[in-house]
Amino acid sequence: MKHRRGFALVTAIACVVLIAVVATATLFASGQEARATSSELLDQQAFAYAERAALLSIAAWPCAGCDSMAIGGVIIQKPGADPPLESTVYTTRLDSALILVVSEGRVVIGPHARLTRRVSIIARTSRDSSGITRARQLGAQSWAAVYRM
Repeated sequence: MKHRRGFALVTAIACVVLIAVVATATLFASGQEARATSSELLDQQAFAYAERAALLSIAAWPCAGCDSMAIGGVIIQKPGADPPLESTVYTTRLDSALILVVSEGRVVIGPHARLTRRVSIIARTSRDSSGITRARQLGAQSWAAVYRM
């Protein structure tokens, strides 16, 4: 039987290379997972901020110019921002009693918006007993997520 000189060295180098490949793949996969989780978190924050801005706009309905708005008219509002979140609310009168509130929530990092989500809510306006016009959404699920094409 012949002695195989260097066989242990070759086996050790192969094992070190295999361990390095497994470690690199693990680090790459964990980095990708961290980026995906971060993006999902920003997406949920932008969505929640858009929904919040729309609901606050409906809650504060007796706004200047809202009652005198023509059918098809749009009012654009920019509520105060909570960096890095900001929003824009588009209120459209659909008929004499229905309004469509579309709110765009953005995550702004640096000079550009990193992520944008939109929410639309249908609401009905009516006068209360004191003659003040109020807006109420048309049920618990009267909102929809709006996606850009």
